[in-house]
Amino acid sequence: MTMRIALVTTSWPDGRDAPGGHFVRTEARALEQAGHEVVLITPPTGGAFGWPGVPARIRERPLRAVEVGLWVGYARHRLHNLTSVHRTVAHWAIPSAWPIGVSTRGALDVVSHGGDIRLLAALPARARRFVVHAIASRARVWRFVSETLLSDLLRALDTDARTLVARIAIVEPAALDVPDVSNQIERIREEIGLRRVAVCVARLVPSKRVERAIEHVAESRTFDMLVIVGDGPERSALERLARRRSVDARFVGLVPRTVALSWIGAADALLHASNAEGASTVVREAHRLGTAVVIL
Repeated sequence: MTMRIALVTTSWPDGRDAPGGHFVRTEARALEQAGHEVVLITPPTGGAFGWPGVPARIRERPLRAVEVGLWVGYARHRLHNLTSVHRTVAHWAIPSAWPIGVSTRGALDVVSHGGDIRLLAALPARARRFVVHAIASRARVWRFVSETLLSDLLRALDTDARTLVARIAIVEPAALDVPDVSNQIERIREEIGLRRVAVCVARLVPSKRVERAIEHVAESRTFDMLVIVGDGPERSALERLARRRSVDARFVGLVPRTVALSWIGAADALLHASNAEGASTVVREAHRLGTAVVIL
């Protein structure tokens, strides 16, 4: 049966080679290839939304929180007034499922990736219970990209809320599409020569703990160079740490996804230290590219 599906997300790539949100776009394309009509509800990039994430952008300019509220109101109104919607897929429990997705006229599927579960766990118990009940009472399915994420949420809930979530919960990794970057990998390998290179790919925010990658390279002496792919408010502090620890660190900044994948494929190992992941996309990409992964 062909369906009209609304896809609600705060993370949608703003270009073909954008670094974030590609797993949501991959899922949308799969739905379209199956013959369904996908109606996208996502905020414009810029202001409160975009790299390196809404929390970091609001910390930079607190008034951006107003933009989030305005978009949530617009998205909820638009979804509620969409006609002939069979199903709504909300990527991230907050705000895509609640308060936006619960206004849908069709079935609701929720997908949690990590940050939304941490946010739920950090809420006061009464607020957490209210939001979880609102989602779990309305959703047909609540999909978690890893078993760890589901367990983290269940541990934070009371018995009634835990029962509601468990009734509709499934575990399924996010869609992953890794383009062929073999030519780019070869060019980078020619550039780095015989040097042993580690790569860390992350938003440069505290939860990604990129400093651990720098410390690992400084202490282990396993690698000659550390390549850090990504940008964010922690960059200056991380650059100072690398100099202080005498680590040959190359900060390549925010680059297109194919460039990030090429660095992963060319490196001897990916260093991953984030405590903010359910099923890390970058780790799965490294596995797909045949690069060793060191969890810090």
